[in-house]
Amino acid sequence: MSTPLSDHYKGFEIKVQALRRAKERDEPDDSPRHFDIVVTIARSAHGESGRSVMFGVPEQEPFESPIDATRTGIDYAHQIIDNKIEGQSVEDL
Repeated sequence: MSTPLSDHYKGFEIKVQALRRAKERDEPDDSPRHFDIVVTIARSAHGESGRSVMFGVPEQEPFESPIDATRTGIDYAHQIIDNKIEGQSVEDL
């Protein structure tokens, strides 16, 4: 399991984990990898643990690196916070 990367955006704390999937048998060793991306969003609070919500990022094309997968997770969290993803919201935080 990877260590979550943190970011802050518009008063929310974002944590992203990019979990690398196992390679398929027929995949070449140097092929791009698939990642499952999990985003956790919480209100930013100094020294306090607030309520958080976890979101799974929809299936993506293979990524060249975990950094690319993590950037996709951060972008997705920003879209949720900006109310651009239908059915996903941080309104109750």
